[in-house]
Amino acid sequence: MLFAIGGYFIYFPIIDSSPDSQSFQGGCYSSIALVHVVSLKIIPDTIVVEVNRWMANSELYIDVLIPLPLDGPFTYRVPEELKVRADVGRRVLVPFGKKIRAGFIAAVSDSAPQDHEIKDVLDIPDEPPYVSPPLWSFLSWMAEYYMLPWGLVLRTALPPGSDRKSKSWAIITREGLTSEECSFPASFVKARVMLRKDLEGLIGPAQVEQAVSRGWINLEERIARPRISLKRKEIPELLYGRSENPKDRESIPTLTGDQAVAVEQMKTAIVAGGFHAFLLFGVTGSGKTEVYLRLIQEVIDRKKKALVLVPEIALTPQLARRFLRRVQGKVGIFHSGLTPSQRLDEWRRVKAGKVDVAIAARSGIFLPMDDLGLIIVDEEHDPSYKQEDSCPYNARDMALARGKLESACVVLGSATPSFESFLNARHGKITRIELPVRYHGGALPQVELVDLRESKSIKKAFLTPTLLESIRQTLEQGEQVVLFLNRRGFDTFAQCNSCGHVFKCPNCDISLTHHKRARDLRCHLCGFSRAAPPLCPQCAGEKLFFGGVGTQKVEEELQTVFPEARTGRLDRDSTRKREELGRILDRFRKREIDILVGTQMIVKGHDFPGIGLVGVLCGDTSLHFPDFRAAERTFQILAQVAGRTGRGSDSGRVLLQTYDPEHEVIRFAASHEYTGFFEYDAQMRQELYYPPFGHLILIRVEGNSEKRVENKALEIGRAARMVKQEFPAVSILGPAPSPRKKMVGRFRWQLLFKSANRSDVRGLVKQLKSGDHLQSRGLKIVIDVDPVDLM
Repeated sequence: MLFAIGGYFIYFPIIDSSPDSQSFQGGCYSSIALVHVVSLKIIPDTIVVEVNRWMANSELYIDVLIPLPLDGPFTYRVPEELKVRADVGRRVLVPFGKKIRAGFIAAVSDSAPQDHEIKDVLDIPDEPPYVSPPLWSFLSWMAEYYMLPWGLVLRTALPPGSDRKSKSWAIITREGLTSEECSFPASFVKARVMLRKDLEGLIGPAQVEQAVSRGWINLEERIARPRISLKRKEIPELLYGRSENPKDRESIPTLTGDQAVAVEQMKTAIVAGGFHAFLLFGVTGSGKTEVYLRLIQEVIDRKKKALVLVPEIALTPQLARRFLRRVQGKVGIFHSGLTPSQRLDEWRRVKAGKVDVAIAARSGIFLPMDDLGLIIVDEEHDPSYKQEDSCPYNARDMALARGKLESACVVLGSATPSFESFLNARHGKITRIELPVRYHGGALPQVELVDLRESKSIKKAFLTPTLLESIRQTLEQGEQVVLFLNRRGFDTFAQCNSCGHVFKCPNCDISLTHHKRARDLRCHLCGFSRAAPPLCPQCAGEKLFFGGVGTQKVEEELQTVFPEARTGRLDRDSTRKREELGRILDRFRKREIDILVGTQMIVKGHDFPGIGLVGVLCGDTSLHFPDFRAAERTFQILAQVAGRTGRGSDSGRVLLQTYDPEHEVIRFAASHEYTGFFEYDAQMRQELYYPPFGHLILIRVEGNSEKRVENKALEIGRAARMVKQEFPAVSILGPAPSPRKKMVGRFRWQLLFKSANRSDVRGLVKQLKSGDHLQSRGLKIVIDVDPVDLM
């Protein structure tokens, strides 16, 4: 028999559980224990209770994970007064070395390791657990799959400042400002926000509670002081409620036949429940976002949550605006562009259930959304979903894993799917749904190839006569032009004509890019910069040559050739200030910019119906990189940038300039033949066991000493070839210097492990790890499972 006392139960083991038995009626019980129930199963004549701790006559211990790159966990004793709050996922304060650190409870036990000094927990903040059981299972799976220290996974998944306590803020509402019955202190009315305890000190706790109940104020748990905008219904900063103004609502368009089939098929899966994965393979302009909106509303109507991942921060406000006009629920956005306090506050608001739809960059995969019913990965092919630093993970793959763990539907959307997703769909692991035509029924844009070997361009800025004439015609027709060049800056290198010296970054060993307006040379990897010198530092020569073409040079030449046109530029340099990116996109949307020059930032998902011409200034930029994915990335970029035009009634026009117009990748991109390109490139990959036909793990060694890095990489290589005897199907490439052999002052060597069998390549690397071959003081050794960037 069980008697509930708060979150705990008095458990009386029953000798005979039949209702008319003497023991049941007379109370014949063998013992009493106070336990915390994890799960309860009732079986005939038996009650089975699974417990995670004994609370009486026993010590209580917890395993704590510290958000540091450590494997852990670390065991601590829980004082009597804190036992009631010792739950998995809850934040704790513990002594760690000479400091006090915040950690998270990974397990609870009534036993501790022997022969170890066990310290006491200092505090368990009285708040709900940061990490719910489903999210905890997801993070645990991620740590195991990517072979990462648990603490590092926590540090990556949780927002900065997770060890900080929030404060309760009182925020005045529109009703509170306009109601004649309401009378607040003048200081509160003026500021519109005040700490709850300060307001209670002025008017009393009872009056605060009354104001909340009557809708005059909202109470928000925040780290930082909220910024208020009455236009957003008093919801601070980046979490918006839907608009109640009919003028702001977006009319619901009629679905095409293909869209209707796609929506119905995925709705059926949502209604059925459980994990289902789909590849929404739709050409550019086919209306994938409308399909997303219909699915999201279905999920919200079923009282569940939706998570939408996008590859670029620039896309989050654009999608948020559209979702606000359509979705009957609250929309939140989350990405690395927020301040640490904003990210932590948004995290807590999501966990509090105040978000129905979250739009996020890759880090959003860790948002604590309960009742998750749908995960959408827009532009799933984009490499920016892969984090490449000390905690490598792929948010697209993690979306599938989280969807499976939480029984949610996952939709991967793209006009140029990754090879991995396309092959999984072909093998039936995920369901492929196609949108083969554009929403308005028009054809895909016509692509015309321009051979740069036969065309003279103005000042080597890739502005050929054919392109200039097309720009002139487009402007005369009142349409906009987008020009794509994946190189920012003015000149891409600086060289002395006397001695041949090339100005390189001292930290990264790559050439510095010349930025004319700032009159400096910059490294686009680490940010190093120096003034552009008048003389060569090697020979004091005065003949300095600035070569190559960047977006700044193209913009300047266009302003000379088309002085009446309004020219803009969209790249990392023009959007350094947080508000600049949105401002440039808004100006282009309002047709206040006629010609927009940009890097990959203009490729990713933007929908501007006024574009009549897209010019790819040099389609060969990424084609010959030393990476087996170079052809795939080039095809995807070219197809995506071509898709920016023809969003209106006309199909639009694309000029693709190239030095190699006969190359198969260029021709497949020009004819929009994704399947043909897949068959062409897949043949090489299959023969060499490259993904998606094989599995890779990259081990990279980094450090300040080039010799130490080289020696450690060679040591790992020797150990790997010894272990390889147990895994003969694994190929080992290297050790060798990385293609970018020096970055941010650190030298880099790497080894690549490759096999058609996933378990073999994982088994080999796990043996290296367990044998302590992947540790070295003063060096950074990164295990990158399923690497995307081999540079």
